[in-house]
Amino acid sequence: MQCEVLVVGGGPAGSTAARLLSEKGIETVLVERTFAFDKPCGGGIPSAGLKEFDILDLIKKNISFNTVTKVKIFPPFSEPIEVSLKGGEILIFNRQKFDSFMRDLAEKSGTRVIEAELVNIEQTNKKTKSIVRKKGGETLEIYSKYIIAADGVNSKVCSIKGLPRPDYYWTVSVHIPKNFMDNKDTCEFWFGSSHASFFYSWVFPGLDYLSVGTGAEDIRKLKSFIVNFVKKRFESNIDIDSLKLRAYKIPKWKKGIFFKENIILCGDALGTVMPVSFEGIYYSMKSAQFATEAIITKNLKLYKKLWEDSFLRQFSMMKRFQEYMFGNDERMDQWLNIHRDSSIQELAMALWLRKEHGSKLIPLYLKAFGSLISRIATFKIK
Repeated sequence: MQCEVLVVGGGPAGSTAARLLSEKGIETVLVERTFAFDKPCGGGIPSAGLKEFDILDLIKKNISFNTVTKVKIFPPFSEPIEVSLKGGEILIFNRQKFDSFMRDLAEKSGTRVIEAELVNIEQTNKKTKSIVRKKGGETLEIYSKYIIAADGVNSKVCSIKGLPRPDYYWTVSVHIPKNFMDNKDTCEFWFGSSHASFFYSWVFPGLDYLSVGTGAEDIRKLKSFIVNFVKKRFESNIDIDSLKLRAYKIPKWKKGIFFKENIILCGDALGTVMPVSFEGIYYSMKSAQFATEAIITKNLKLYKKLWEDSFLRQFSMMKRFQEYMFGNDERMDQWLNIHRDSSIQELAMALWLRKEHGSKLIPLYLKAFGSLISRIATFKIK
């Protein structure tokens, strides 16, 4: 099989890259290990992000989802902060259905989509040969000029090619029956070292269940953290052992390698998860967009430039906030309480919910934090 671009991984990054390339008439093949995979994930995506890719209306017509219009933040010590979302909303999806729909869009645009696992990558004189194995055992040889590695934090492409994979946090999530759902329109973010470590705990209302989870740097802490959190949040006798727990890795962002030779990294394989919020879907899709623009113009260096021009300052500053605040309940409480101010909420909504350009908003956001800034600026990142 011959193509210009082989995309490995059929999540939001891979399917977006494949769709955008095919729309430009570039012959593209996408391989996804299993179409049935349902990634453990809160599944929340700001509507503005989907609108930016001109797929919001299509998604609303074709996929069931829950609409969230409020966010409730629980500091370690202080009273909760409730924020009504302005200028957008959060859509909560089942990830298997969302990813499947995104692959369908790519296929309708001309991408050949194959359910198969990458086995090996070999260099030939003119093109790269990728060997993939379908579920029945049949192997295919796919020759391509470029390979987009969009196969997640455990990227097989990176492993085969000796490219660095991102460091990661561990998360664990569980589906709580919907009869425990008291606020279908509200996402909850809980902070505190008794139930999360360098992460937060969450409650996201899906259509048929609550997605409840937490995170930590050490997988050995996950079970006790989720037990502590469920007891704290629900104050009822929910038997965690009777529910299915799913653990998964979330990339830690740091400056990484965008491409090497003809291998291009996107999404979780590149670590494009926003520090503090740990939002990944939108930024995965943006990395795919920038990668495809670089391929179309035959200038792979453009990929890094587009990404850094758009997001480097915001990611770097959020990384400093994360390293300074997370892991210290007193600092976290102080930082979160600043968000009671309506002007701070508006800036946060502009950056996070409405996806307005960070280069203009970050200076205003930082200025609002006053005395915290000098301490954060001099804090040494691990």
